[in-house]
Amino acid sequence: MSLSVMHPAGGPTQAAAEAPVWPATAEAAAAELVRLAELLAEAGVTVISAAGVLAIPDLACGQGDTVGIRVRTTSRPPHALYVIAAGEPAPHTTADSAFASIHPLLEAAARPCDGCGADAGAPCNPNCLPDPSND
Repeated sequence: MSLSVMHPAGGPTQAAAEAPVWPATAEAAAAELVRLAELLAEAGVTVISAAGVLAIPDLACGQGDTVGIRVRTTSRPPHALYVIAAGEPAPHTTADSAFASIHPLLEAAARPCDGCGADAGAPCNPNCLPDPSND
């Protein structure tokens, strides 16, 4: 008689099988960074590339942001793409995941501001209060 072992949904065995796969090496993370640069270029976003870093200075992550968004890799584990917006790093396992987190900001930058009337892509006026109906 054979017994099969069942694991409940969300149990440790199932969760391990669904865990994201981090880039195994610094080179793999760098390849994901190159892929992210390609995705951003396809979306019409200008990026500045350096070793292990992408800078998107024209894409603000919120009102008052003058630095823009940066994406970094690391030379030591855990290897990942770290999207740094408003000083807060968020790790991603793939270029697609990092792009998905940046995409809402791309969409927002393409719309004019309802609060102060700034054109699409232009910075808001310093005292702009965004329209609460757009949150």
